Amino acid sequence: FINAKSDISPEDVHALVELGLEIFHASQNKFVVQIKWGGLLVRFLKKHAKRISLGVQWRPLYDTLIRTHFKRNMGPEGWKVRQQHFETVTSLVRASRSLFPEGAAAEIWSEFSPLLKNPWHNSAFEGIGFLRLFLPANSRNQDHFTTDWIAECLDIWGSVTNCNFWDIQWAAIVARCIKGSISVDWEKFIPLLFTRYLNMFEVPISSGSGSYPFPLNVPRNTRFLFSSKTRTPSKAIAKSICKTHIFVLKNIKFRFYHPSNGGRWTYSLERFLRYLVLYFERRLQHEQFEALDDKHNQFCLGKEERCGFVKVVLKLLDRGQYSKDDSLADTVSIATSILSYVEPSLVLPFVATNFQLALETTTATHQLKYAVTSVAFSGRALILSSLCSSQSDDSSTADTLNDLIVTSLSNALLGMDANDPPKTIATMQLIGSIFSNLATAGFSDDVPAFLQTSYLSEWLDEFFCRLFSVLQNLESSSPINEGYQSSIMSGTFLVEDSPYYFCMLEIVLGKLSKPLFNQSLKKIAKFVNANILPGATSEVGLLCCACVHSYPEETALYLVKPILMTIMSSFEGTPTTGYVGREVPSKIATKATLSPALETALDYYLRVLAIAISYAGPVLLNYRQEFKNIITSSFQAPSWKVNGAGDHLLRSLLGSLVSYYPIDQYKPFSCQLIANIIEPWGCSKAHQDREVEMLNFTPKWHDPSQDELSFANELLEFHFQSALEDLVSICQRKNHSETGQEKEHLKVTLLRIHSALQGVMSCLPEMRPSYKDGKSKVVEPIIFIAGSAGSTVGNSEMREKAAELVHVACRYLLKERTDDSILLALVVRVIDALVNYGSLEYEEWSSHFQAWKLESASIIEPPCNFIIPFHSQGKKRPRWALVDKAHLHNTWRSSQSSYHRYRTNADVSPSSLMVNLMNDLLDLSLHNYETVR
Repeated sequence: FINAKSDISPEDVHALVELGLEIFHASQNKFVVQIKWGGLLVRFLKKHAKRISLGVQWRPLYDTLIRTHFKRNMGPEGWKVRQQHFETVTSLVRASRSLFPEGAAAEIWSEFSPLLKNPWHNSAFEGIGFLRLFLPANSRNQDHFTTDWIAECLDIWGSVTNCNFWDIQWAAIVARCIKGSISVDWEKFIPLLFTRYLNMFEVPISSGSGSYPFPLNVPRNTRFLFSSKTRTPSKAIAKSICKTHIFVLKNIKFRFYHPSNGGRWTYSLERFLRYLVLYFERRLQHEQFEALDDKHNQFCLGKEERCGFVKVVLKLLDRGQYSKDDSLADTVSIATSILSYVEPSLVLPFVATNFQLALETTTATHQLKYAVTSVAFSGRALILSSLCSSQSDDSSTADTLNDLIVTSLSNALLGMDANDPPKTIATMQLIGSIFSNLATAGFSDDVPAFLQTSYLSEWLDEFFCRLFSVLQNLESSSPINEGYQSSIMSGTFLVEDSPYYFCMLEIVLGKLSKPLFNQSLKKIAKFVNANILPGATSEVGLLCCACVHSYPEETALYLVKPILMTIMSSFEGTPTTGYVGREVPSKIATKATLSPALETALDYYLRVLAIAISYAGPVLLNYRQEFKNIITSSFQAPSWKVNGAGDHLLRSLLGSLVSYYPIDQYKPFSCQLIANIIEPWGCSKAHQDREVEMLNFTPKWHDPSQDELSFANELLEFHFQSALEDLVSICQRKNHSETGQEKEHLKVTLLRIHSALQGVMSCLPEMRPSYKDGKSKVVEPIIFIAGSAGSTVGNSEMREKAAELVHVACRYLLKERTDDSILLALVVRVIDALVNYGSLEYEEWSSHFQAWKLESASIIEPPCNFIIPFHSQGKKRPRWALVDKAHLHNTWRSSQSSYHRYRTNADVSPSSLMVNLMNDLLDLSLHNYETVR
């Protein structure tokens, strides 16, 4: 029910909520049961509460809270479970508050208002806490909220002064009433509310500290039980302002947003600005899409009100954009983006002016950084406004906005500096933002000047010159670790601090016309083939990867093939260990080493190639023998560092051959473009034809061919199955006369096995479970692609055979090498890859979550768009992060498949092979816990 994408019957929703509440209330003093069911109900009500007409009684929830947390001593469950239970119950109250029946508000007020009569008693604080938690403001209880009642509440609020807890509780209650009560005349309360809100920010006056001089303390237990989720009342104040439109606030606190007036109060001001804009956007969205009757229409905002609000907020943005507090500056950029769709005539000139001023004061790098970020967040609004102005014969505005785009693209390149990470990242965000909105680049000259081939050709030359300069001057910010455990990333700010570097490269190269791409590819190939940059290994690899993803065939000739030839020539004449294959290595060969320069060069090129071919797919078949020879040479090299690079290459090669991944992500849509310039995002209800056309334009996926799967199976045969036989042979026959040789041979062999498993991940079928009846051993086949990481290679027997042989190796390691941390770490990783079917994909894709959050601001068009004559429910570019989010959910389902099979089927249990490996892990941990844990 929670994860359903299709519509669910309201009757089913009603039945499930009733059942959940019945189980919850019947499970008194059973903390775990109430935590589980309460959590499910909270998630369910957040999604479906508006669709049901169920009445939820508040009294049983209140009784549960009192009985468990106010009258009950600490039980054996411990404070952690107790705290989780309290959070679950209070969350359930908040989620079900909109379903409280008629008369509930009056009952709750009569229950707790007597506690407020004596404001100097601690019971008053409990009373206001309960009142804020339970008091509903839904449509069923609107009769309770009258002007006289609001006046009484404000009088009680004023009876306690200098108490932050008291103010926050009352501010939240008033904000809730303002949101839900349309019959109250709020104009008469504005002066009093203004005074209260102004006092609650606690900003300094003259030389004062800004804190209450004689604050009233609240009992610790009360403060803990009724703690606010925010440390300041900013959210409640912002909600009140946006619902009542109190413009008397337009003259307050502007000076405290200035960089020179920062302090501990900056956090509350930043939260206030963020919520002010978000609630304003939410109100506009509600007015545009909700079916409002005549009673509500009188409260809708018109053009004049929107302009007035934006003018007020722009004063805050003007002072806050250069703040030394990063959170405030980031909030300014986000607010600018949202408001640029509401009143572009006011916001975009503000963005342009600030950007020009920042260019004139380039010594203040933080000014340029946030000015560039503001342009990046407003990129789509900027291009849409330019287009609409030109179509409405407003040539001066269109020229001004076009000039801003040209100036941004040209002058922003000056911000690409390896010694100034924030400015460089902001520049890349800007370039990615502008190009992601363009349908094509360089395909036609019937477009504005900045999109014509001649301008883009010159701009690309300058762009790559700047980019190459940055890459040549990068230095890794993390310590260099050699070998298998070293990170595949070089540790520079381009890949550690943000996702914008690779996104920008993919978008820019994917949007270019074929001639412009070929021009860029030649410059990139010349740079990559002429430089060895160990400090920028992953950055160069991602640059090559973006080229491969855009045009695989052309890139293979200019980049992949030359790198292959370079690696092959570098391996010629080098010593080998003989650890790959059946030949017993000689004593002399294993003592030979590679020179430091050659070792560094091989490690660099192997890792660059590994990253570059991540999305190469069928193109790799043209270099089948070259890849096999290079990978074998990498594992044969007498260098653990080169062995690790070979591991990276084998994993990447297998993944590229067998995995599903989207291709042609940034090619133009086949549907009608907006004036041949702007790529349409999502769809709108006013344009149903375009909606249907775009939804039918499904992403293209890499579907592995039989030749690709044949190549993958060949690699598995040599580096997985043969390596497993080598592993057992080492452990049973003891082919080495020296302990050091045996250790190195074991390391390389385990590395090959783990590399193969990581490359194919869940494409190698899982081990078959054991059935109690002993009859059936057939695992149900996967019918749908959804949930699969790629096409199937190998079979379950291969994974089971591996489990048997690894178990033999574990027995040997437990007997002979319990003190060798590297070998133990490798064997633990092999067991993890064998047993935890699907977990490798989940770990990989879940690591991208933060990157998607950062990208989302650039790929979502707000639902309230007053630039164009229609609104939408929030447009998105369909093929950037959205495909990857769906893939994350599918791989998570894969990782859970084995677990659920054993949990839900009493006749099925894990195989004995799996149990043996888990026992091996326990035995290993007993001997060397610090390594194995």
